[in-house]
Amino acid sequence: MMKKPRQMSPKKLPIQARAVATVEALVEAATYILARSGPAGLTANKVADKAGVNIASFYQYFPNKEALLFYIVRQTWERQLARLSPILTRRDASHATRLRDFLREFFMIESAEVELRRALRAASVELREMEEYQVLLRDGAELTKTFIADAVGKHLEHEVDFIVRFVVLMTTSFAERTTDEGTDGAELIRQADLITSMLVKQFKLT
Repeated sequence: MMKKPRQMSPKKLPIQARAVATVEALVEAATYILARSGPAGLTANKVADKAGVNIASFYQYFPNKEALLFYIVRQTWERQLARLSPILTRRDASHATRLRDFLREFFMIESAEVELRRALRAASVELREMEEYQVLLRDGAELTKTFIADAVGKHLEHEVDFIVRFVVLMTTSFAERTTDEGTDGAELIRQADLITSMLVKQFKLT
């Protein structure tokens, strides 16, 4: 028998101030638990207790812990994309400058949210089969692909898919590793600039 897909959408979105405060408290509590105990330590009862609300309030908005997890993942992605998208889409700077600024900002985000990112990385194992999660991944990839396709121009247009995959894998893997090791500040910016220089030279970005 096929496993029934878990419902990933909130039961309802908060509108009134009290409801908004309740959902924010649940998200804050879940984020705290995730950062310290990972997805395995996250339960509806623990979240409700940490948020200071009864369990009925949890289930009033979220059908299960996976739905709350996805809500946090989506919020995190949207917050990060709001900071990163304007860098890649601006037209008053070269591709090389935009890539440098993008990687600097991306590395700083990874450093600032390292505990939450570790937890969400583990949580993605539980969410990765969900269509809603795949849509988030595709949205992020599309932003990068549009930038890369424009940056490399005609001479490498047949390699765009490979270049996008290479750039995403290299930059995200390195950012995770170096921030996991505690690298931050000026050294993190220096490393982001070194990677930028490598990519600009390799793919002849201007």
